[in-house]
Amino acid sequence: MMTKTVLFCIPLKAGCLEQYKNFAKEHTKKEREKEYKEMLLCYDIHTAKIWHKNISDRDYIFVCHEVGANFEEKMKGWDTSTHPFDRWFRESMMAVYDIENAAGMQQPAKLVDFKV
Repeated sequence: MMTKTVLFCIPLKAGCLEQYKNFAKEHTKKEREKEYKEMLLCYDIHTAKIWHKNISDRDYIFVCHEVGANFEEKMKGWDTSTHPFDRWFRESMMAVYDIENAAGMQQPAKLVDFKV
């Protein structure tokens, strides 16, 4: 199976770091774990790694995914999905992300890919 890595860097709205941390705990806790896994697999996402960094008094979330060959095609409908978990997840993200809409989560442009 071919996988590749995608990275997103998303600014948080001012004062929303704790709300984001609570959201991150909520969607990975045992009661939601099955739904979260199903959502990721539906979009051909195989891993989810998340970091926080404060840069110049602004909080950013970095999301790294290992994804399959169908990720980009499958993600095209994510921001309009009516699946209850997708809607809850998207609404929770948009409550804290300082972007206009989920479609605005574009990948950064890769500048270097050096392997030893």
